[in-house]
Order: sequence, then structure tokens, then C-alpha cells
Amino acid sequence: MKSLYFSRSKRLANSFVFILPLLILYEAGIVFYGAALKNTADTITKTPLTLFGKSGSLIFNLLVIVFLLVAVFYVEKEHNLNVFLFFPMLIESVIYALFIGYVAGFVVYKVLFPYLLAMPFHWEAGGGILLSIGAGVYEEIVFRLLLVSAFYLFITKVLKASKPLSAVVSIIFSALIFTIMHYIGGLSGTFTYTSFMFRMLSGIILACIFMFRGLGIAVYTHAIYNVFAVLKLFQG
Repeated sequence: MKSLYFSRSKRLANSFVFILPLLILYEAGIVFYGAALKNTADTITKTPLTLFGKSGSLIFNLLVIVFLLVAVFYVEKEHNLNVFLFFPMLIESVIYALFIGYVAGFVVYKVLFPYLLAMPFHWEAGGGILLSIGAGVYEEIVFRLLLVSAFYLFITKVLKASKPLSAVVSIIFSALIFTIMHYIGGLSGTFTYTSFMFRMLSGIILACIFMFRGLGIAVYTHAIYNVFAVLKLFQG
């Protein structure tokens, strides 16, 4: 039973169904708050669709609906769709989010850089939570689903490296790019050693979660951690 949960919760089709509520909530929030709150990964994902002008966002949302229907059909065909699967996935994501906030945070802010402080959040709660959700969805799609997978396939298929080595290199390089991108663009933060190390460590953890537990749990872990951070749960 335990192994069945781990295998089914990792499936990409289940992940798409699992993250759909976050995606809908974020896209609806963007309509309310305006495009100024879009995160970098969201912009990267949707940039090709700007060629279609104002219809770009509509096309993207239609593609999401298509992916959902395909995912639901696939899940239902292979296994009976069971929404109760998502409750332990959510709990597992909360545990990982708390691990990033308290354990990774302790390593960076208490052990490595005990005399430096983290950069505070400057978004008001509503906008900050919306960005947290969007970052969880789009950053995991861009930096984990696309980037980690691309690195892994290139290293294993082209460079003919072993799977363990390919996994390690993919995780590290994707985490490095993930970290660097946080200092680029309109929503970029001020560079500090603490923020760089924390994001690098978080990127490694999230990449590991993606590889071993799947996209859905990685998305929720990222989003939940960000929401907790906006609410200043980890301050102390």
C-alpha cells in the first residue's frame, strides 16, 4: 500500500491534476492584481505566447485545460481517479516545506552566516501570497520539470554518463540557475551571501523532491514554503 502511494503520487498525470487549483488561483489573482505581480518563471513560460498578442494568456489557459483533461483521462484509464490520494500528498508537501524553512534555514542563517540577516519581504500579504503560489507552480515547471529533465536526458543520452552522476549534476546545475534567476528581472532581490546560499540549498532540495517524489509535491512544497515565509512563520 505504501509503495502504491509513492508510485501513484509521483505520476506526472496525478501531478497536473494536483497542481491545477494552485494554477487557477494564481491566474485568477493575476487578473485581479494585474500583470505587475507576475513572477520571472511565469514570464519565461508565457513569453512565446506573446506572439499571439492579447490572446496569449487565453491560449495558455486553454492549453492548461487540455493538459488537465488529458491528465484526468489518463489517470482514470490507468487507475481509478482517487482524489483522496491528494490529501497525503498535501501533508507530505507541508512536511518538506517546514524542512526547508527550519532545517535549511538553520543551516544557512545560524550555522554558515550567523551574523547576517535574511532580506525581509516587502510585498503586502495578498500580493505576496499570490506570488508565492505562482512561484511554486511556474518555477517548478521551468527549473525542475523542464530544466532538470533536460539536463538529465542530455547527460545520460549524449554524454553517456551514469544515471547517479547525471542526477547529481542535473540537480546542482538546475539549482544554480534557479538561484541566479532570482537576481535577474523586475522582481529580483538584492544579492547577499545568505540569500544565495539559502536559495541554492532550497533549489537542491526541491530538485531532489522533484526527482524522487514528482512534480506535484515539489510544486506544493515550494508554494507552501513561500506562503509560510510571507506570513513570517520562520522568523524567530
